[in-house]
Amino acid sequence: MITFHVITLFPNIFDSYLNESILARAQKAKKIRFKFYNPRDFTKDKHKKADDRPYAGGPGMVMYAEPIVRAAEKALKTVKDPKKAKVILFSPSGKQFTNAYGRVVAQKYADVVMICGRYE
Repeated sequence: MITFHVITLFPNIFDSYLNESILARAQKAKKIRFKFYNPRDFTKDKHKKADDRPYAGGPGMVMYAEPIVRAAEKALKTVKDPKKAKVILFSPSGKQFTNAYGRVVAQKYADVVMICGRYE
């Protein structure tokens, strides 16, 4: 079984998709599992602030690094074998996550930490 640890400010946005799609069947068959970590749960701020406007202006918001790092550390603490864990940071300027790459990741790793650290 492969476990996807998803770090996102919006964990509930995945509910309907994961519970109604082919992914729901894969979860029921114990082929995959999802765990969610909200960076707001890892802030020290009483308002649970995990993002702010870009310093130079422009659209979107910028995530604070500290809550993301804490969430990733928490996810990695639940991993049985750190050598079989992969951390993926999604970025608009990064390499595209394709089906082919997904197959490679699924064959090599038992845990995948997916950091969704940007949104607009």
